[in-house]
Amino acid sequence: MQTLKWTLFNRRTLVFKIFISFLSIILLFSVFNVLSIFLFNKGVQNEVIRYNRLMLQHSADRYRTHFERVRTMLFDMYRDEHIVAFNRQLARVGDGIDLWQAKEVLKTVRAEAFNPMYYLHNLLVYFEPASLIVDKEGTVDAEMMFSRFYISPSYPADYWKEQFTRKSNYVLHPEGTFTINGLNDSETAQLIPFSFRMPSSRYQIIALMDGHRLQEAFYGTEGDNRLFMIMDETGAMIYRSSAALSAEDIPPFENGREYVLSGDYYYFAEKDGSAGLTYITAVPSADITSRVRSASLLLLLLFAVSIVMCVLASLYFSRKINRPVKEMLTSLLRRDPVKVQSKIQEFDLIQRNIGELMKEKETIHRELLGKRSLLTSFGYINKLKAITSDINDWKDIAGIDEPFVLVLYQLHFKSQTVADRQLKTDRMAYYIQEYINVVMSERMPSSHTFQIENNQILSLIRSEEIREALDDALEMLKAILDRDKEYLLVTIAVSSVHDGSAQFNAAYREVLDMARQARPIDGSQIIRGRRTVPDLLLTVPQEQELYANLQAGNHSYCISFMDRTLDQMDKKGASIQQLRELAGGVISRVAKILGPSGADGDASMRQHYLERMGECFTIGEFKRLFAELFDAAAAVIQSKKEKQDPTISLVMDIIETKFADDLSLDLLADKLNLSAAYLSVYIKEKTGTNFSEHLNAVRIRKAKEMLADTDLSVQEISLRIGYRNVTSFIRMFKKITGIPPGEYRKNKRLRGESKDG
Repeated sequence: MQTLKWTLFNRRTLVFKIFISFLSIILLFSVFNVLSIFLFNKGVQNEVIRYNRLMLQHSADRYRTHFERVRTMLFDMYRDEHIVAFNRQLARVGDGIDLWQAKEVLKTVRAEAFNPMYYLHNLLVYFEPASLIVDKEGTVDAEMMFSRFYISPSYPADYWKEQFTRKSNYVLHPEGTFTINGLNDSETAQLIPFSFRMPSSRYQIIALMDGHRLQEAFYGTEGDNRLFMIMDETGAMIYRSSAALSAEDIPPFENGREYVLSGDYYYFAEKDGSAGLTYITAVPSADITSRVRSASLLLLLLFAVSIVMCVLASLYFSRKINRPVKEMLTSLLRRDPVKVQSKIQEFDLIQRNIGELMKEKETIHRELLGKRSLLTSFGYINKLKAITSDINDWKDIAGIDEPFVLVLYQLHFKSQTVADRQLKTDRMAYYIQEYINVVMSERMPSSHTFQIENNQILSLIRSEEIREALDDALEMLKAILDRDKEYLLVTIAVSSVHDGSAQFNAAYREVLDMARQARPIDGSQIIRGRRTVPDLLLTVPQEQELYANLQAGNHSYCISFMDRTLDQMDKKGASIQQLRELAGGVISRVAKILGPSGADGDASMRQHYLERMGECFTIGEFKRLFAELFDAAAAVIQSKKEKQDPTISLVMDIIETKFADDLSLDLLADKLNLSAAYLSVYIKEKTGTNFSEHLNAVRIRKAKEMLADTDLSVQEISLRIGYRNVTSFIRMFKKITGIPPGEYRKNKRLRGESKDG
């Protein structure tokens, strides 16, 4: 025990320092945990609030989708030919009821009333002239329906008669309690009426939605104390899951707040601007508080247990590590290795080899200082891509221990010109390497110049005091090499100063990266440092616009577009490498577009233009490459259009002229006496694009024209081009163009004003 106290409390011992280190870590850990627990209450509360907010958003989205689905069903029912015909027949005074027509109406009503996706208790068609209602059970007098079968104090027969005088089309009525009497039994249900009628119409469609089933499907019944409500834009309660709260209890949500604490509840609200509804969840504040308290107590308990365990573990491991270390130190001081009693494998291994290490120390040290193995040279050679040179030259290079600069000469041969003159690139590279060696040796005698690949030459110049001489030599080389730019261009990259042969690999990687940043100019260039190369890629809207014009045969636009794009990229400092990556992507995409045409675009065309791309070194050459590519593609596409079959021509004409109608693939298939599935596959096979993409492309093109040339609202434009839902139009417009319609119109007008200015 005395030894333990001395060891543990002696500040200069290893065990004391290890133990203090452990305690410091524990202290930091404790501070962190205390702060975490201090902030935990608010964090957990925020997470619970965020969870309830998210759940309400999901429920609101489901309700919104469902109400929209019911709206569509009511509208389709209202326009049903059997219902319209039956209404006309009832309007003619003196005519009896056409039972066959009534039967067809009943079939239509039953088909929708028993559809489980609508969650309906019943579906009514109320014909005012005859005071007749058709529901899923049959026909009945309106007065009898609401006084005997569907009885509700809120919705008597007079209420529904008054609805024939309203001005609005769709009305979502507040929930009502209905007593429903059947043939053998009766029940009570909470139903939400949703009615539709056109102005001056003498019949209306009434959907009685089951409020409880809707809540179970879209909000859930988790057995907790949450309350759910739906209110309209006037503040009237459309639906509530419990009578515990009324509309007057709902607090105002000011300044866009996500939730409000009022009384014993947290209130969350989600507004549906298009339908004028507000969805509200009320969560008892006691539920959130209890969750936070339980989690806090659990964390405090775990924290206390972990602190005790950490202190005990620190004491144990400090002693366990200190004992063998102390024995090894004693062994080193005595130069008499002894067996260390330790279960740590590393300590055993150190102890077994400590004697041999001590004996070999001096021998190894002398060998490392006095010997320079040729294997070291070969190691650096491998890092420089297996350079083959005289080993005697590499002895001097591999063993240098002074600063050096590495210069890379990247040769870009113009294959077509070289082939026309029947020249050999390997001989040209050899002569260039010899000439560079002469120029460098004259000005810097200690330099080494060697060729590592057919298109790469390196110069290694010792000492950092050669900057002026090196600059003069490189400028002279550039002037000489530019005389042969008809055959090749040279990119010269100069590294920073590196220390010793161990930095060969880093220097070589540096000059390679610099060479890849070469600019597209018609001449040799010297790069003396890395530069920031911006990301230059076509945006998705730009790609869609480019390839859409290409498929339309508008190759002049495509050429003009690429000319502008290349000029912009050149101003931003694009490198040849970036331009070739851009060209490779465009060539592959064009070849893919031409694939369905039967041309050899997918293979030979891609290969031809990729080879041409390797010959491009300037912006002008890249422009000519794209011009040739788009001309060739336009010719193939035009030939394809001339051979286009009449079916595709008819489909395209209908899309172009009837885009504003309620156009569908089924409608086209009926006109052509084809199945919708077959026509869809046929259009995709012949044009490379499916029917909906063609239709949306035409509609969005027309929308862009209206946005630029008219002052019509976005909603009006949506209706004129065939979208019945403005949200769907905005979503599709943004998907195709990348920006919303309003921003597109604003940009167009700003461009127009700048041109006028």
